[in-house]
Amino acid sequence: MYDSSIIGRHKTEVDSPALLLDMGAVERNIARMARFFEGKDCKLRPHIKTHKLPLIGHKQIDAGAIGVTCAKIREAEVFLQSGIKNVLIANQIAGDAKIRRLVNLSRYGDLIVCVDNFENAEAISKAAEAIGVKMSVLVEVNVGLNRCGVLYGQPTLDFVRQISKLKGIVFRGVMGYEGGVFVEDVQEKEKICRTANERLVNTAELVRKDGFPVEIVSAGGSNTYRQTGVYPGITDVQVGSYVTMDSHNAKFGIDFEQAIFILATVISRPASDRAITNAGKKAISSDAGFPTPVNPGLELYALSEEHGHIRIIDPASAPSIGDNLLLIPTHGCTTIPLYDSYIIIRDDRVESIAEIQARQTS
Repeated sequence: MYDSSIIGRHKTEVDSPALLLDMGAVERNIARMARFFEGKDCKLRPHIKTHKLPLIGHKQIDAGAIGVTCAKIREAEVFLQSGIKNVLIANQIAGDAKIRRLVNLSRYGDLIVCVDNFENAEAISKAAEAIGVKMSVLVEVNVGLNRCGVLYGQPTLDFVRQISKLKGIVFRGVMGYEGGVFVEDVQEKEKICRTANERLVNTAELVRKDGFPVEIVSAGGSNTYRQTGVYPGITDVQVGSYVTMDSHNAKFGIDFEQAIFILATVISRPASDRAITNAGKKAISSDAGFPTPVNPGLELYALSEEHGHIRIIDPASAPSIGDNLLLIPTHGCTTIPLYDSYIIIRDDRVESIAEIQARQTS
């Protein structure tokens, strides 16, 4: 945890490496996404796996979101305990210990979990019955991602029929995911999204016709909100990365403001055209490519465990030893959990320090 004496100081005075969060940009991103969904049948159920911070989650709820989405039971615990009442775990929860945590946590709000396997659903049902609760579930539908999920269409209906006999669970609807469609061709992207959403909505209708109420048809992400958010029959969209952004999302046309930055310090100038920083792989992820210096005269071209390798393209931009640089992560979701805390800034000055409470992997 950082010393609170940095509050009020300029962002470049923070000890590095540090994760900076521009709260002004966050608030503008939240407001912009909320405006897009005003008056639409589809609602926002933002995914918090990126920011992992209840402070932001509450701002999203205040702006009109119907609840939040998460990926881990620890995230669900943190957000329910923070007072957010509607939480979807858009993932499967398996293993006796985690299932016990899950069903007990359901007492704190409207908690929903995904299932795609009868034995897992049965285990959840038995654990829920044992403590006198009913666990809400969505059936995850494989609409083309080929990760988790029951195959769309008849296989999903057959599965719903199976789990409807379990006394400890309540079927609430279906979920699909096409948000991983990172293609630059807009027409190709729309085609892939349309196919996936058609599969999900048609599956929901098939289940309804068999007599099962389908309250929720959840899908999408920041990358596909424009396509999925207006597709008839989708009830809510799980946008996540838009609120903090990264260069990977920006590359594919997600034009929200950049709100997270890594502050790094130059520790060596081994050559006139190179600089080395103290932010390496342990400080910033590179699974989607190398981070981008905010200064266009610099290029980060390699990361070691503890070092960032900077190429100086414009001599006028050459930093000195001790200078601090701002880096834009390529993938916020995998960079943010590397830190215990955000340094929250506004108008370039430190506003507060916030522990990233939901960063644990359990």
